[in-house]
Amino acid sequence: MKKFLSCFFIFASVTLYAQSQLSNKDFCAEGKEESLIPIRPGIPGKQPFWNEKAKLFKHVPSFKNNRSSEIIPVRYRYSAFSFADKQYYSFTANTGTEPLFPIWNKLPVGNVYLKIEGIDTVGNVYLAKERMFYKAATFCPPYANAKYSYKEAMLKGLRFLYNQDYIKEWYFTGKPDHKELPLYSYPSKVIGSIIDGMLLYDKYFPGNDTSLIIARKAADYLIEKAEPATSQLEYFPQTYEGDGFAAGKYGNEILMSEPAWTGITFLNLYDKTKDKKYFDAATNIANTYLKNQLSSGTWYIRINKETGKPSSEVLCIPNNIISFLSVLVNKYEQTQYQKSMESAFKWIMNNPVKTFDWTGQFEDVGAASQYKNLSQYEPTWFAKYLLDNKKKDTSYVRLAKELMDFSEDQFVVWERPDIFDDRNDLANKWQVPAALEQYNCYLPIDASIDQMVFTFCKAYEVIGNPIYRAKAIALAATVVNCQK
Repeated sequence: MKKFLSCFFIFASVTLYAQSQLSNKDFCAEGKEESLIPIRPGIPGKQPFWNEKAKLFKHVPSFKNNRSSEIIPVRYRYSAFSFADKQYYSFTANTGTEPLFPIWNKLPVGNVYLKIEGIDTVGNVYLAKERMFYKAATFCPPYANAKYSYKEAMLKGLRFLYNQDYIKEWYFTGKPDHKELPLYSYPSKVIGSIIDGMLLYDKYFPGNDTSLIIARKAADYLIEKAEPATSQLEYFPQTYEGDGFAAGKYGNEILMSEPAWTGITFLNLYDKTKDKKYFDAATNIANTYLKNQLSSGTWYIRINKETGKPSSEVLCIPNNIISFLSVLVNKYEQTQYQKSMESAFKWIMNNPVKTFDWTGQFEDVGAASQYKNLSQYEPTWFAKYLLDNKKKDTSYVRLAKELMDFSEDQFVVWERPDIFDDRNDLANKWQVPAALEQYNCYLPIDASIDQMVFTFCKAYEVIGNPIYRAKAIALAATVVNCQK
């Protein structure tokens, strides 16, 4: 679960530009050509293999293999059995970690059993690697068109939201109604999104007399319930409230990526109302980030509110924090946050950019060890930041493209894959094309689709390749077509 109202922001914010002249055939060919670009392949002793927990691949993969002390192989035999056509596809190579180039375009879409065997000079054989994976379909339109316009979908959604009892309750009580909306157990995220939603409603339905009142009351609630000034995490809004969902397990913790979301929301409300208390609430959050920043440039991902100490040694991938601080620096000229923002950026460049450990950071899932719960959010957020700052370094566009390829490879499905999701249900029920959230929630999620749409639109805007626009449209249509 990510931003609560992300679908509305797609339809409100994203322009999908004029129709491309390229044909579906051109896009299919380009999608197939893209799949022959390996994504950060592992190099034994030099570059880690990130894909041991991956279920599917569009881009040609390579895998870490097991060493044997009994024989010294001089060549390796790769054998891939396709469950789609019941055929074997094989080749030999000098190493046991080669990308599957010789057979990748021959393998049909479907489940694959791969076996890699090491062979020595006299023909002795040992099993170096075996694994199952799913070869996923590459981008190849046509896909279903949206049943109606993005704007119509947005307006329908906003009207629905505005008329819900769990929204109206703010006007009368100034408090969240947990019975009406149990997701209020994640106040920083969900209440912050209610504020953003009411600001959006006011933009498209101006003159109403309640949406801004609701936004202000929700913001005032977050400020009132924030950590006290005597706390190590002073002024941070609460990640959890009550005992619903994951709040019962993690209720005494703050997820360090979350307050940055709320800080941006406070700034949005300040822009609309000009009430300085919301600007001050945002800068108070930023100041607490500075106070808790590690010398490495990042933060621990989970902090115990009572002790001020980390609940886990897992570190935060500080995309949200960088985005928040960059708004303060670039829009509001709060230059005191520049150094902190730059340190956080360097940490990302020196860590997940090198290791490709893009571990998901979600309020309803505990901190995960390396590569066990990868997600598309962290790399796509960073890709968009790189594209926005491409003038600073010529390598940023290349890296952004690699991060988008990784996210599409692991988390976008253009056709229903023949796999089981994390709930042991077959994926043939999925509405596609779609985007999946994380390994621990390997399911289509509307906010995950939205994240990829935003990313592809940014790529089209900056890079100009029409395939990014086409991918954005295909995914956005799914969101429209799933709307009730």
